[in-house]
Amino acid sequence: VEHFWQCRHSVCQSAASAAMGDSSASPAFVALVQASAGAAGGVFASFVLQPLEVAKTRIQISSSGDASTFGMIRQIAASDGPLGLFKGWAAKCTETGSKNFLYFYIYDGLNAATKQRVAITTMVKLLLGYVAGVGNTLATMPLEVISTKAQLPDSKGLGTLELIRKIVLTEGAGALYTGLGYNIVLCVNPAIQNTTFDRCKEAVLRYISRSDPNMRAALSPLQAFMLGAFAKAVATFITFPLVRLKTILQAGKVPQLPGKEAKTEPDGTNPDLTRTNSRQMLRALSMRDDRDPEQQSPLQRIAELYRGLGSALLKSTLQAALLYMMKDQIESTVARAFRLTAKAFFRRTGQLKLGSFSGRPLAS
Repeated sequence: VEHFWQCRHSVCQSAASAAMGDSSASPAFVALVQASAGAAGGVFASFVLQPLEVAKTRIQISSSGDASTFGMIRQIAASDGPLGLFKGWAAKCTETGSKNFLYFYIYDGLNAATKQRVAITTMVKLLLGYVAGVGNTLATMPLEVISTKAQLPDSKGLGTLELIRKIVLTEGAGALYTGLGYNIVLCVNPAIQNTTFDRCKEAVLRYISRSDPNMRAALSPLQAFMLGAFAKAVATFITFPLVRLKTILQAGKVPQLPGKEAKTEPDGTNPDLTRTNSRQMLRALSMRDDRDPEQQSPLQRIAELYRGLGSALLKSTLQAALLYMMKDQIESTVARAFRLTAKAFFRRTGQLKLGSFSGRPLAS
């Protein structure tokens, strides 16, 4: 409790100092601004691109048929109607907002605190990004599983609470953490993404500063959009096979070799979900169901591992680009809102101006 009130006091004092014209800001305040901006930008991007998310999920869990993004969108619209393209949007926006807030809060908090002690190298940024990703994953994993299942055809008509109840009753509470091991490994994805973006951003800002020393170096919305898309494309391509395997497991399926039927218990659960042989599952993932395994060349199998990469790149790069573009624009607005709030309710020392406390600090 004491630590919580110390953190609150630090944020309030930093915001109040900024409101009074002091340029210094505590790591906690910097992290809060970044996290709020990141969450707002993420929710906006997630809602706009939900049709691509639904198409991407359907393609990734399939092992045959058309793998084109717009072909799948047409198929979903024809079978479920236009609203089917926004299936699970509430769960997805909640997941994205929560994950972005927690990730940016942890990442920027660690980044700001570390800057005061050591030089921030590429490896340090990767490590900070990975630590932030692990903390974020442990807290928000159930939201990701629910969001994935909400986009599947068999969840039609189910609300979020009904879907949670169905998952817990049929698969057990542990199913809310399906694919946790893969997600822990995949925490390198946002680490690679943010490190790539930060390094590219620093290079662009240095170029702007050298070109015109009198000009304030800042990314334009278009530059932030392009850098965000590039950073996400790099991270997505490196980690895609594991991302696809995780999505399939979260959908309640297990990759099977062609001709082999999945096991199902009388209660509807799948015992193969407990398997930890990733190599065997990736081998099954590399084969199409509608072709003879002996006729599939190594190159074709590698390409099959990346089934749905086009839709994933299109959706994830656009989402990351919109996120970074909106985050940079929202960040100043969020900081200004916090400063106005601090100026209205708190003194420079972080003490409350109004109420029964009469200017005394809140109880610690």
